[in-house]
Amino acid sequence: MIQVFVLQLEEAQYTPEFQEKLLQYLPEAGKLRVRDRQNLTSKLHTVAGELLARYSVGHYLSKPDQEINLVFGTKGKPHIGNLADVHYNISHSGHYVVCAVAPSEIGIDVERIRKVNLRIAERFFSPSEINDLMACDEENRMQYFITLWTIKESYLKAIGRGLTQHLNSFTIVKKGDAYLLTGNKEAEGYGIETKQLNHEYMMAVCSPLPFSPSEIWHVTLADILKTLPKYI
Repeated sequence: MIQVFVLQLEEAQYTPEFQEKLLQYLPEAGKLRVRDRQNLTSKLHTVAGELLARYSVGHYLSKPDQEINLVFGTKGKPHIGNLADVHYNISHSGHYVVCAVAPSEIGIDVERIRKVNLRIAERFFSPSEINDLMACDEENRMQYFITLWTIKESYLKAIGRGLTQHLNSFTIVKKGDAYLLTGNKEAEGYGIETKQLNHEYMMAVCSPLPFSPSEIWHVTLADILKTLPKYI
């Protein structure tokens, strides 16, 4: 079972005063990770991501008061130090922070659909992906580009290598409303799910096969803070 938790941030939450309030809900290690960050958006994404991860794992286990020791690997992949059979991954873009929790390795990515220079595809996409992209009508081309990008990111996050593995080392094939990973034996062992959160954001989730659709929960920071202890 995969559970995905979607948090949409509000403009009022980007203020230093509100972020100081949020820090009360992080243990000392979490506070240290953002202590020197001056950019309010980056700081809020990081703090909200950790709070969402703690909430999501507790919800997944039906234990909202579960002690959760978040650990970050050498390549940045997060895992839970005290729960070997539960995995999570987080992503953020714009006003969205998302977290996926599963019993096996999991990757998630969210991106805002925006205009990008399509020459990026020449560097990071396989030839067949570029062909599919250019076959799209101009109105939908940016959305398809972002869809491919989120799928690639979610897969690389699931296997724990991030961008240390090249994005064109595997190929995404669209089959009906679904997407398949091909061209790489390891990639072919993973399943993909995509979802458009609204007209501006695309999300992708990746986990080993057999892959089942995610349960998606929309939460607010108020929901999260109700369940978390304060560290003062």
